[in-house]
Amino acid sequence: MKKAMTKDLRYFLKAVEERAPELFLRVKKEVSPRWELSSVQKRLEAEDRLPVVIFEKIQGHDMPIVTNLFASKRHLALALDTSPADVVTRFAEAQKNRIKPKTVKSGPVKDVVLKSDKADLRTLPIVTHCEKDAGPYISSGVTIIRDPISGCLNAGLYRNRYLSPTTLTVNMAPLCHASEVTLQAEARKQHVEAAIVIGHHPAMGMASQQRGQLGEFELETMGGLLGEPVEVVPCETVDVLVPADAEIVIEGRIRTDSWADDGPFGDYWLYYAPPKKARVFEVTAITRRRDAIFHDIFNVGPEHLVLFSLGMEGVVLSQLQQLIPQITAINVPVSGSGNLVYVQIKKDMDGLGVNAALAALGAYRFKCAIVVDEDVDIYDDKKVIWAVMTRTQADRSFFFVPGSYISRVDPTGYPAWQSGEKGDRLLSTRLGIDATKPLDPSFPEVAEPPRSMWTRLDLGEYL
Repeated sequence: MKKAMTKDLRYFLKAVEERAPELFLRVKKEVSPRWELSSVQKRLEAEDRLPVVIFEKIQGHDMPIVTNLFASKRHLALALDTSPADVVTRFAEAQKNRIKPKTVKSGPVKDVVLKSDKADLRTLPIVTHCEKDAGPYISSGVTIIRDPISGCLNAGLYRNRYLSPTTLTVNMAPLCHASEVTLQAEARKQHVEAAIVIGHHPAMGMASQQRGQLGEFELETMGGLLGEPVEVVPCETVDVLVPADAEIVIEGRIRTDSWADDGPFGDYWLYYAPPKKARVFEVTAITRRRDAIFHDIFNVGPEHLVLFSLGMEGVVLSQLQQLIPQITAINVPVSGSGNLVYVQIKKDMDGLGVNAALAALGAYRFKCAIVVDEDVDIYDDKKVIWAVMTRTQADRSFFFVPGSYISRVDPTGYPAWQSGEKGDRLLSTRLGIDATKPLDPSFPEVAEPPRSMWTRLDLGEYL
């Protein structure tokens, strides 16, 4: 019996090319990894085009680059063989119904094994994205670490600045699990063994965004998304398991005694994040497929935000529905840079919109929550703004919560004490908007043709 095709990066690319050719683009012209590749993406975005792009010829390298895997909910839906509206539900289910990885002896990622002085990062087409970025960055790498204390594996998506042929930075947010593990290792004067995985089925990137407990291995959620165990192999130089069908793996150690400058870097707020110190990753080996494809994420493109938001949506929706069962859906739109959430409710009591907004703001570090009725499409920014403009009064429908932590990169943040501009600018003011209709029966109805007619009408008969 012929073995089923492995669900890896190539499986996904083939599916997109066959099922959604309008979302698939090959660039045959040679491009530079320094600014030119990202300029093509920026131009496509400006023309409202977000295809998966394969750049076949990269200046100075013999390895193609693929990008835009996560550019919209439709891309994620194609990866999971579902509809865009069901992506968040599938993600939440996968976190509950995880499938443990299956260890195998070898796999395509072992086609080429480079150790010692042959493990040179210059062999990889690492991209410089924005004009004032500090240099080339690996933006798509899922870093798998081994907790030296518990022995558990953990995975997360962190940016890596190229420092030298054998060193990178690892920029870990202070509240992430990897940061917690590394701090504990530092206290015991231990380094953290790790591997950066570049290129696999989009389910790997999605799973890396889960908001679970320390010790819950993200590749188990990846298995839940794929409906089958992820095959993994041991690394060559560190005690870490990595997907056997990955394109590239960079093995090494996160040093707990070494730091380097990271930034400026175009961040998900779409501004440059200022320079800060990040831990150093010391490369010990590189393994890859013989015909490896390098995966890149455009740091100031929509896919950064679509992927980043998925983890929020997956956990926040289930939490909110436990508190307020009338919540039917949520959406973290790209337009809000990960700081805005739309909440849709089935309103059955006055005041429920404010309660839902308060719950949403407390569930995650959102800067603004807008609550709307069931008849408002929360996946359409224009419809949400329409609701705000026709169903609110600023003095009654808007409320503010000052002095809250949102993000360390909020460019408008203010210090915790009012002493001029001194102190870290870590605090923000949250905004809640109740854009639901009052239950007053005299509130006007939405004007439209019969809904049963226009929603079921087949335009193919008319156009």
